[in-house]
Amino acid sequence: VRLSLSTSTSSGGGGGNVRLRGLTVRGLVLGDPSNLGRGEADDTNICKRVEVSTNKAAKKFLTDGRPDTHWQSDGRSGQHWIRLHVDAEAIITGLAIQINANDGNYCPSLVDVFVGDVSSDLKKLRTVPLTPTGLQRCVLFDKMSLAHRIVQVNIRENNGGCDCKVRGIFLSGHF
Repeated sequence: VRLSLSTSTSSGGGGGNVRLRGLTVRGLVLGDPSNLGRGEADDTNICKRVEVSTNKAAKKFLTDGRPDTHWQSDGRSGQHWIRLHVDAEAIITGLAIQINANDGNYCPSLVDVFVGDVSSDLKKLRTVPLTPTGLQRCVLFDKMSLAHRIVQVNIRENNGGCDCKVRGIFLSGHF
């Protein structure tokens, strides 16, 4: 059984539970609800909270499901990151970011993905080069089975720029 609830929040993140006549839905659906189940049949987008390295007010645009909005970092190149806090009972199966090649030197071109249970002890899972054409969802990993509380994307390089624009982030998994 698949259930999709839509809600709008002014904080752009945060978790919480929804109670429906004896059914508890944990976590928060992040991203476009029409993209639920893009992975395996039992996948769902799961996350409790989002953190970013800079421009915290714009982090809500990472999860609003709209391609015309974006989070833009502010600072030195190579020091930008997006951190996702995962529900303690979740198994992570996939991660993708949405970027736009038309953002020019703001478009990320190389990212590192880290996982772990505390932010001070994350381990690198992989490095992913990005070469989007137009607006594109770039899969950072898929069809995995990871039990970690934190997933972090570090933007190592942009197309010659200092700051970066990310138009969406999508974490999938199951309970």
